[in-house]
This record gives sequence, C-alpha cells and structure tokens, in this order.
Amino acid sequence: MGNVWTLGPHKVWFEEPDTVWLATDGVYDMKLLQEMRVLVLELKKTHPVLHHIVDARKGSGMSPDVRKLMGEHPDTLPFDSSVMYGSSFAMRTMVNMMSRAQELLGRKATIKFTMVATEEEARSWTAEQREAARAAKVS
Repeated sequence: MGNVWTLGPHKVWFEEPDTVWLATDGVYDMKLLQEMRVLVLELKKTHPVLHHIVDARKGSGMSPDVRKLMGEHPDTLPFDSSVMYGSSFAMRTMVNMMSRAQELLGRKATIKFTMVATEEEARSWTAEQREAARAAKVS
C-alpha cells in the first residue's frame, strides 16, 4: 500500500503503477477536495497518468459546495479515469443526475468515470482503462 495520507476521516494511498485510492468516511467536503487536488497535482509530477478508485462504502455523499464545483468544473481533480464502488443508492442517483446535468449544459468531463458495485469490478475497470490508453498510444 505504501504511503497512506489521512485527510480528515478519509484515507488516501497510492498503488503502483498509477492508481490513487480514496476511502471515504462521511461527507466528501470542500476541504477533502482541496487536499486531494494538492496531493494529485504533486503525484502528477512523477506519474503523468493517474487513475482513481473510490471506496464509498463508508461515504455519506458530497457537500453542496463540492457538488456545485464538480458540476461546474468536472475536471477539478486531474485523473485519467475514476471509478467509485460501494456507494449508496442515493449517492449513485445524485452522481448520475450531476453527470446528466453536466452533459445538458455542455460541460462534459474529459475524465472517464463509472460506478460499480465491488472493489474487484473497480480494479477490473481501471485495468481496462489503463490498457485502452496504452493501445491508443501505440496506434
């Protein structure tokens, strides 16, 4: 697992070759978003491609200011892909509504994003994104 950063009640760690994990615990608030952004930008200096896996099993949603910012600026966290697993029905519904609203407003994110049920599915999806990016570079 390597370094583990504690950001409030949340845990973040880097897994080689290119994955930043976030285990949420409670509300995803602006403080967490700002601290994550600083951490990700620092990691980008040595790892230009970064994928993001979010374990949302203990998460309880996003604060209104985070929802607003992510709705207006969907690429705030500069990941190449992001997958969330273990989120509640309410969280999945809210994220789907945010994604649809962004598309209607012409604010389509450049980051590939999906939600899945399990860690295994999250790892598999991330591996697919990694391989697709490699294949695109070769072509």
